[in-house]
Amino acid sequence: MTFTRVQTTDAELLRFFAERTFRLAYEDKNDPGDFKAYCDQYFSLEQILAEIEHPHAAFWFAWNGEQLVAYLKLNFDHHPPELNSHRTVQIERIYVEPDVQGRGIGQKLLLFAQEQAKIAGAEWLWLSVWQANPPAVRFYERNGYEIFGTETFVVGTDEQLDWLMKKQVL
Repeated sequence: MTFTRVQTTDAELLRFFAERTFRLAYEDKNDPGDFKAYCDQYFSLEQILAEIEHPHAAFWFAWNGEQLVAYLKLNFDHHPPELNSHRTVQIERIYVEPDVQGRGIGQKLLLFAQEQAKIAGAEWLWLSVWQANPPAVRFYERNGYEIFGTETFVVGTDEQLDWLMKKQVL
């Protein structure tokens, strides 16, 4: 598996892949109107370009040969007060193509994120995960993450509770 940093020239591919993997993961678990509103807001080409160009964020594609199998977004400027540190890196998005899930790709993405956090001098790597997605929570726990709080994630007008999970960067 290889990782490549997403550039502005990759914006349309990222937009397409990000929206598609998000839809496959969550569309059937949400109200159609709320889900459409969320996708319209967060998966527009303008929004994706703005996120790629943000100076404290970075996206990476994960490739298996020529096949795009996953992507990752890290934020270097979001620091939850519960961690009492400004040396944190947030995994904001981590999505694996459904037909290749269960092959260790997610774990490789987490290890890559940890390497990036270490390079950035972070103490903590953290993320949020929907409480209504126990398999994802278990996946993060198996990879050394622990719950340290909650936050609300809004899909359209639907307020959904997420767990905040952390892992110390060693």
